[in-house]
Amino acid sequence: MDRMVEIARFQYPADAQVLMALLKSEGIECYLRNELSTQILSHIDVGGARLEILESDVPRAMEIMKAGGFEIPGENESPEAINNAANWMSHIPFLKKYSLPVQMILLSILVILALALFIGL
Repeated sequence: MDRMVEIARFQYPADAQVLMALLKSEGIECYLRNELSTQILSHIDVGGARLEILESDVPRAMEIMKAGGFEIPGENESPEAINNAANWMSHIPFLKKYSLPVQMILLSILVILALALFIGL
């Protein structure tokens, strides 16, 4: 069974629509992960909307992306903002044992609770 793999990441989900339309027109099924969380938490960098396809479609999709003028991601490439957030959060002891998305959610909850307590006083 094929697994889904990320082929592109976009700060704004609307930016992914052009590539999704191109790939779908060539018969490649796409899924946009984190679309809603990226829209709802637009003021927080949650890693962007991730365009995913079946692993077996990757070589063909890369050819289509290249022909369409899209940037081809390097292997194990991660956006700089995500690396910065991960490095910063790795210094918080109780967050180290969680994955980056869980760290961001927990930190957001803590900030919201602290603001609620501060405003409530």
